[in-house]
Amino acid sequence: MRSLVFLSQKGGSGKTTLAVHIAVAAEASRERVVLIDTDPQVSASAWRQVRMEEYPIVEKATASTLARVLERAQHERATLAVIDTAPHTTPGVDVIAASADFLLIPCRPSAFDLAAIASSVQVAKAAGKPAAFILNACDARAPEVAEAREVLMGHAIPVAPIDVGHRRAFSRAISSGRAVTEFEAHGKAAKEITMLWKWIRQQIGG
Repeated sequence: MRSLVFLSQKGGSGKTTLAVHIAVAAEASRERVVLIDTDPQVSASAWRQVRMEEYPIVEKATASTLARVLERAQHERATLAVIDTAPHTTPGVDVIAASADFLLIPCRPSAFDLAAIASSVQVAKAAGKPAAFILNACDARAPEVAEAREVLMGHAIPVAPIDVGHRRAFSRAISSGRAVTEFEAHGKAAKEITMLWKWIRQQIGG
């Protein structure tokens, strides 16, 4: 079983939204996914409560129980764990990051987000695991997106080649217990998530 950790030490990066959408996209590509919610705000778990579909399974965990949850998921033949984390520094984030095969760090193309990214980079590098940035909530053709990409590349961590747009479809899908690939399957948001998942899958050897 492979594992992804969505990591951000700044609130508002869209970390949980991306974790949920990637989990659904992975499930649709015949992965057996467990979405593990380690965020005390339990946003992913709240999404699951309004979701009509049976999958992906969502489990709650803490840093101290994560290994047990992962072991149970593997025993139940899950092929992919998608782990959501708190949007701020919490005890055990280093343990959670170290459990990953691949770390994904969402970042909005704004000065505040770029200034705050160093703490997430520090956690990722301390974990010693492969990592990548995801530029999220991007306005189409805005010059800030290209500028943000250059800044992020300066941290010696690759940036995913797919930028995720700032689109209402994401919040509308989440509020209905779905993902954009289900809510608006032929829309731009769904295309971005599908392409992003395909890229992530290549990175983790799927």
